[in-house]
Amino acid sequence: MKSSTRHWILAGSLASLLGLVGCREPIQDANLHEPNYLFAHSMQISQDTEMDEPLLQAKTLLKDWFGTVDAPKIPEALREAPYTELFTEANLKLASGDSSVPGLYSSQQCASCHGLSGQGRGVVAASQNPYPRDFRPGWFKYKSTPRSAKPLKADIARVLRKGLSGTQMPIFDKLKDSEIDALVDYVVFLSIRGEFERALLQDAAMGNEEEKEDLLTAIADRWVEASDATEEFEPPPFPLVGSETPENAEQLAASIQKGKELFAGPVAACSQCHGEGGNGTGTKLPDYDDWTKEWTAKIGLNPDDLDEIAPLMARGGMKPQHLKPRSIVEGHLRGGREPIDIYRRIRYGIAGSPMPAASLAASSEDTGLQPDDLWHLVNYVLSIAQVPPPPISSTPTGDTVAVSP
Repeated sequence: MKSSTRHWILAGSLASLLGLVGCREPIQDANLHEPNYLFAHSMQISQDTEMDEPLLQAKTLLKDWFGTVDAPKIPEALREAPYTELFTEANLKLASGDSSVPGLYSSQQCASCHGLSGQGRGVVAASQNPYPRDFRPGWFKYKSTPRSAKPLKADIARVLRKGLSGTQMPIFDKLKDSEIDALVDYVVFLSIRGEFERALLQDAAMGNEEEKEDLLTAIADRWVEASDATEEFEPPPFPLVGSETPENAEQLAASIQKGKELFAGPVAACSQCHGEGGNGTGTKLPDYDDWTKEWTAKIGLNPDDLDEIAPLMARGGMKPQHLKPRSIVEGHLRGGREPIDIYRRIRYGIAGSPMPAASLAASSEDTGLQPDDLWHLVNYVLSIAQVPPPPISSTPTGDTVAVSP
């Protein structure tokens, strides 16, 4: 048996003794947010440092600054401009609730999938594919900003209102605008809190002593600056799907054909993942998303070897699921099916996934993709994407029902 394997079997046994097995945290005050054992343990692996004390220190500081599950607080450093637009106390209270009033997030809508701490590991999460989003790394897939930027709050609201087709994320069309706003604020709150916890643990693992307030405001700044990262794109000099007329039908057909050639060709190479004709059966080997890679492949562990990763699964890692490239034909275009939505997915890629940003040529004279080529791809994608089945709607109690499109 390899020494590294013996080490992790021992670590797994210790985790069991400490009550860290499965998706449950050690016995503690149920009103406290679950510490990020998984990230702490993965940092211990990569840095070979003792993380128990930093975990306890982070837990205390997070409680002081961010409060508890049913009594969230806004940290003092985020109570003044420019951070006052990120979340309000009233919205956090509406989302979290307390022992006497059920919260929109905690009791009625979200926590059963995303977890009370936004850890993506609620009580029904393990049965889902894909798993619910873990908000703590601060990565969001479907947004109108570039890959590395935070989403706009409007992007999160859109996911709530539209759902994510082909997943168990429903549409919340029974909620008032004020309730959607409260849930958006709470998602931002949980994400900033979770990313701050990760920054504290990483600082400890690296032996840094950066000011804690500076760590927090650096994270919050990226949310504040998200709107500055948005871009306006020039529309193409040809029609887009959805604007068909008898007069432009021939021009649109030519664009769709050009998009088809790019899709299957070596420059865009979309078919390598999405398959010939966009049916999701490409030739690339199966892959994992960044949420999984972070605690497996990126620290030298094989996500396919369940024995090797068992200690980290005991700390909160979900059993790795292979990503399935989107079958475009099925029509589950989760980031939206307007032309600009598809354009952004191609131009920016999808954060947290292997879907890359398009590599554009440096100039119109250079070989490679041109901006208009992305619009040709948009037309081809929309031309083959079927209308998906009726979406799932969430009721005010959190149940889901099928609704007419």
